[in-house]
Amino acid sequence: MSKVLEVFDLVLILAMVDYRKRIVDLEIGWPGSVGDGRIWNCSELKKVYKDWLSQMPTTSLMTGVQPNGDVLLEDVPPFILADSAYSNTRHMVTTYKTTEILANDIVGELNKKLGGARYHVENAFGILKARFQIFKQALECSHEDIRLAITLTSSIIILHNFLIEVNDDLTDAFEPVIENEHGGEDNNGEVEEEDISTRAILFRYVRLLKEQH
Repeated sequence: MSKVLEVFDLVLILAMVDYRKRIVDLEIGWPGSVGDGRIWNCSELKKVYKDWLSQMPTTSLMTGVQPNGDVLLEDVPPFILADSAYSNTRHMVTTYKTTEILANDIVGELNKKLGGARYHVENAFGILKARFQIFKQALECSHEDIRLAITLTSSIIILHNFLIEVNDDLTDAFEPVIENEHGGEDNNGEVEEEDISTRAILFRYVRLLKEQH
């Protein structure tokens, strides 16, 4: 399952959420005026995520048929799923912009699948806000000492993960608030030179499925 990046705007953080809605990586304490891209570029996760994900197995997908009839298989590596504020690389797949979706039916189909996976992060933050009512308004302690707000937020996220681990039955009682996608600093889907875009492989896979039907 792909991991997801999101920004929580009350105390600015960069978080990675897994398929169980646990927050498995956290960068916290940046000023609210700092864009997503800068936080990501300075984060600890950015320094290690390629090596970390490279240790995991790839998945082969059929993306076409060669002229001689041989099936074309391409390896999809583990990746982090993010929005368009981040660079589109081998180990990071971004959702598409609205203009790209409207221009191509295949892009629209793929974006539906990517957006469905990103629902986990929206759901995680919706549960977090619903369960811990303190996030319904600005944290007053941040006016006295921002370190208090950072410590408080980090502690609550630990509790959030713990309650998921113990299968706390109150989780399903909350109706999560689905946040609008955070625009951030748009990198326009740039691909880092040393990387091959995994999103392009996924595009070819969805295109083949569409052609077969």
